[in-house]
Amino acid sequence: MKRLIIMALVALGATTLKAQTRMGETYNLPPVKYLNTELDGSITVRSYGEGKRKADAREQARKNAVYTIMFKGIEAKGQPIRPLVTEANAYERHEDYFATFFADGGTYKEFVSTQDEKYSSKQKMRGSTQNAFGSVVRVLRGQLKARLIADGIIEKQ
Repeated sequence: MKRLIIMALVALGATTLKAQTRMGETYNLPPVKYLNTELDGSITVRSYGEGKRKADAREQARKNAVYTIMFKGIEAKGQPIRPLVTEANAYERHEDYFATFFADGGTYKEFVSTQDEKYSSKQKMRGSTQNAFGSVVRVLRGQLKARLIADGIIEKQ
């Protein structure tokens, strides 16, 4: 009898624990993944974003791709591609510039293309409050670098 009661309490505790983790569910989104470099210097990546609506998540995925190319760099077939902005604390120093650059509908859209995306290449993850989408994004790295040089964010190398 004791065994039955203990097993029932363990089962009840396990279902309660599962319910608690679903309430505050968050995604551990995969990093931006390199796919290809085009002849014009643009980089095609798979990027992920999350949001309440599909459009919000896709826009966030585009921002994540541009942010990665600008500040983190990416590894391409074992060879690192350096970030465009290598200055320490550049995001904080030019906070006003980057706030408008990455705003919804901001300047970053000029340097992003989804022409390589096929319907079958979109990935979707669903949660209780957020949706996460992965999409193929082409970042126009050469044009982005020229713009950052023209705006005085980075120096010509």
